[in-house]
Amino acid sequence: MEKRQTVRGYEQELKKLIKARTGKDFEPWLLPQIRSTAKNAALLDKMAEELAEEPLSTITTGSTGQVKREVNPLLPHFDKLNRTLLAQYEALGLNYNTTPSKVSESAKPGGEDEDILARTLNI
Repeated sequence: MEKRQTVRGYEQELKKLIKARTGKDFEPWLLPQIRSTAKNAALLDKMAEELAEEPLSTITTGSTGQVKREVNPLLPHFDKLNRTLLAQYEALGLNYNTTPSKVSESAKPGGEDEDILARTLNI
């Protein structure tokens, strides 16, 4: 069986992906988002591993003696974590739901207007 990726490994991978997407190193203010995303990715791997080892549903007897099928209780949590992880990738700019302008747009005060003024004054 292949060794599961660690949280630190996911952090490094996310930093590389951000650099590949933007052409620059990640901004330090993204570190909490990167850490959270890495933890969720590692947890999702662990949940997937457990789900692969167990049946997705079981047949049980209900309180009135009826036979019923129950889904593995981990499945809804897996789905929720997967959706959260996809939203985190979007927040980091790592999927097609994120426009390039959202990834490259500066969050610093002044923005592009201030840059234009600074360039004009330097001429």
